[in-house]
Amino acid sequence: MTLPFASRLTLICMLIFSTLSVNVSIATPLKETNNSFTREKSNPLIGLPTLVVMGVTSFGRWLTPLDEWQAQIHRLNEDELFVQRWMLVNNDLTSREKGKRTIMRIQKRRNAIEKKRNRFLWWYYPSIAVIGAGAMALTLWFQRD
Repeated sequence: MTLPFASRLTLICMLIFSTLSVNVSIATPLKETNNSFTREKSNPLIGLPTLVVMGVTSFGRWLTPLDEWQAQIHRLNEDELFVQRWMLVNNDLTSREKGKRTIMRIQKRRNAIEKKRNRFLWWYYPSIAVIGAGAMALTLWFQRD
């Protein structure tokens, strides 16, 4: 099932806000004592780079038609199950032939959408990984002291 646009946007904003609040609470400095062993070294991968990568990947996912394709596949599966149940209720020869033709059309459409989705995923995941790594490197480069 896909979420409507407003729900997806709200979910992404909540995820970003929760990540930001956790990162701010982690990044607040503690009172420094004289003991050198109690000082904690901050991890540069926690904070803005993580937030940037999460934003890039969620925005990249939002721009793609993957959710719509998944919803179409799910709807076609439900249609196929409905036709199969309809064929069990209507047991005459013409109804079965209509049902079989309809199931074949549904399967053909579902296979075409799955093939399109799988081809898209072959380049989507590597490109999102490269773009996310580039965004993280760029953010770390901007943050360097």
